[in-house]
Amino acid sequence: MLNRLARQGVRVLLLIAAALAPGMFAQMSPGPLSAQHQDLDGPLQCAKCHVFGAGRPQLRCLDCHQEIAHRLTEKRGYHAAQVKPGTGNNDCARCHSEHNGAKHRLVRWPVPKEKLDHTQAGWKLEGKHAQLKCAECHTAKYIDSADRAVLKRHDLNTTFAGLDPACTSCHRDLHAGQLSGRCTDCHSQDTWKNPPGFSHERTRYPLTGMHARLACDKCHRPASSAAESPVQYKAQVLFQYCASCHKDPHGNTFSGDCQRCHTCGGWKQILPTNGFDHNQTDYPLLGKHRAVACKDCHKSENFKTHVTFARCLDCHQDQHGGQFARREDGGDCKPCHNETAWKPAHFTAEDHARTSYPLLGKHDAVACAKCHLPKGKDTPYRVAFATCTTCHEDTHKGQFAAKPHSNRCEECHEVAGWKPATFTLAAHNQTSFALKGAHVAVACSGCHIPRAGDTPYHPAAARCEDCHQTPHGTLTKELLCESCHSASSWKERGRFDHNRTAFGLVGRHAAVDCLACHKPTAGKTARTIAFNGAAKDCAGCHADVHAGQFVAGEGENACSRCHTTLTWRPTEFDHSRHSTFKLDGAHDRVPCQMCHSRRRESDGRMTVVYKGTPRECKQCHL
Repeated sequence: MLNRLARQGVRVLLLIAAALAPGMFAQMSPGPLSAQHQDLDGPLQCAKCHVFGAGRPQLRCLDCHQEIAHRLTEKRGYHAAQVKPGTGNNDCARCHSEHNGAKHRLVRWPVPKEKLDHTQAGWKLEGKHAQLKCAECHTAKYIDSADRAVLKRHDLNTTFAGLDPACTSCHRDLHAGQLSGRCTDCHSQDTWKNPPGFSHERTRYPLTGMHARLACDKCHRPASSAAESPVQYKAQVLFQYCASCHKDPHGNTFSGDCQRCHTCGGWKQILPTNGFDHNQTDYPLLGKHRAVACKDCHKSENFKTHVTFARCLDCHQDQHGGQFARREDGGDCKPCHNETAWKPAHFTAEDHARTSYPLLGKHDAVACAKCHLPKGKDTPYRVAFATCTTCHEDTHKGQFAAKPHSNRCEECHEVAGWKPATFTLAAHNQTSFALKGAHVAVACSGCHIPRAGDTPYHPAAARCEDCHQTPHGTLTKELLCESCHSASSWKERGRFDHNRTAFGLVGRHAAVDCLACHKPTAGKTARTIAFNGAAKDCAGCHADVHAGQFVAGEGENACSRCHTTLTWRPTEFDHSRHSTFKLDGAHDRVPCQMCHSRRRESDGRMTVVYKGTPRECKQCHL
């Protein structure tokens, strides 16, 4: 009662204020209303939105917005998740503020709409739905009739209310009520096709074998040709018999019982337990014939039609072009082939031995097609074989075409193997180059070197250097390889007499190896051993261990005054003849090092000093 009197008092005061001072209302109102609430503007309309006399400010938003009140009561939708419990109408102002002018937008989203967590609206966006724009779903055509009755907007495309999370509220039921209305039982929000929740195993007809790979529309087809005709998914699809979907190609020969011979794994896969035994017919199936498809022989698939099978040629084409037609059997395949395999033929070496060309040695292992070269239907089985070169290429390029060989390969080779050749050492010694010494052990290819597929067997080798590289540079007519070496061994050099040269080898020199004096010099491709111009004096080979103490005129060391080629010890040195200090008496028996005891370093080595040795007695004797 007091509240009603207070409201009437406020109205009276407002009427008086409006009559006395028109500008007074503008000072009382917080500001002009938005465009949506323009019909509530005026000093007498405040009570439609505000509750007066309640002690604290109260709003009456839900008195008009019944669609929101309805959703809050049912605790569904975005507002049910956002409105704080117990706040009622007053919580509306947290997102919807008024008195900000006609151009002000009443909705203030806590976050941008694009980043809104749709779970707060009561339905989580997943899969393909998460990629959609808001306006693609929040449109007037998807608002159900119950919500249309309470929504007061003129343009329903501008509201986010009125949608139902059921799939059929937006999507057409393509199954026309044949299946459960819960689309999520089979489909997901990621893709419509290949529904992950559906398993044909749970139906009355589990799919096995080839059926499991069929597209759904191969069996489930529309009820009619009309554009909107739904696909049949229930009892309209028959599956009791194979003939319900498949045509019987055998003309009911087997009473239409397809499962007797076939499985869902494949039409051509015949069950071994089908009860039909071809061995009980006039033509038992053996070898490769067991794997032949029935229709390859039974052309009409009417298995009661007689099939001719007396001869192989009744079914198989003569691959030999009638080459064996003169035989008693008319050239039938059985003498050489059987049902196990067409190749290899069982025409054996024993059979071939009865022909005009028995197969011996390596020929026994040669495949038939190597000699009887396939040429379609004209593979020849009567081939020429007078000479080896009829089949084999002359690898010697006609080197033995002339007499006495006349390209007769059998003179050097045999059918047991092409290598090694049977050309013996005795035969080689009958040629212009007899093999002696180390040449006997040289492999044929060591002299007859293959060159681009052409091996020369008539080489023009007359001299050692035709085959061997000389390390001595250019040789002369007087000095040939055989002057020093023999065919037995290259290192055997006993044939050369050094004493016939200008430097005869005597004493220790006779035991010195040639390379010690004639030292090799390394070149870019090979080393060279020069024999002409070798040093003849001692200093040419031996180092001067006396550091030049005995160098004579013109820089020559007269080593021979003290030393010989027999020994290095100075046996030839005459102290009386080559020195001013003659050794007499006991001095003659004193070892050299007793007097020549001084040493000095020269070029990194210690050298005995001979010149300047003391001559007075007191210098040596105390």
